[in-house]
Amino acid sequence: MSVEGSVRERRRAETVQEIKAAALEQLAEGGPGGLSLRGVARAVGMTVQSLYHYFDSRDELLTALVIDGHRALAAAVADATDATRGRPQGERLFAATNAYRRWALANRPAFLLLYGTPVPGYEPPSRAEVIGAAVSLAEPFREVVFDGWTTAQLEKIPVQPGAERLAEADTDKLTLPLGALALFYELRAQMHGLVMLELVGHLSPMNDFGEDLFRGMINRTVAQLAALRAEV
Repeated sequence: MSVEGSVRERRRAETVQEIKAAALEQLAEGGPGGLSLRGVARAVGMTVQSLYHYFDSRDELLTALVIDGHRALAAAVADATDATRGRPQGERLFAATNAYRRWALANRPAFLLLYGTPVPGYEPPSRAEVIGAAVSLAEPFREVVFDGWTTAQLEKIPVQPGAERLAEADTDKLTLPLGALALFYELRAQMHGLVMLELVGHLSPMNDFGEDLFRGMINRTVAQLAALRAEV
């Protein structure tokens, strides 16, 4: 690539990042329905027609933000998982889940775009890039939740009474046995739910003690996992 071409590509990448930052700021200020290409163009000092050279629609811009958000969140969790490999499970599980929590708090508009109120009229497309970014979070969490478990132990985790219809689900492409998968989703929901409550200020009168509540929940989870593992 020529020097001129390299400079042009760098400038384009910088402009794309400016556009994305302006879009996230609009989402932060106006909520899910507050994003418009005209407003984004105004914020970065260009016309809407010029912005179309970077994103051909509002949905394309939102999709880019969704992919970025999933990848950045997964990277934060994966980094924490990698950094604690070989340490006690409680330490690893707290590090990974707290990385998720901290990313959510530090990147509120992006996190709410992924998991909050849907943007009116927008549905993330079912293309490989979007799906791949979304599921990239699962593996580091699976590693710390079932750290040290054998395949035989995972296969013995039962499906809870009342959830027997889960056996009808298509699990051929999943890496966990059905009972373990159901437990994984339950634990993921507990963790995510507490993060969401803190993020939107619904922990009153303990809004200033989110990490303490979070650590307590993770310690309880570790004890429950240890007891279950001893049973199977």
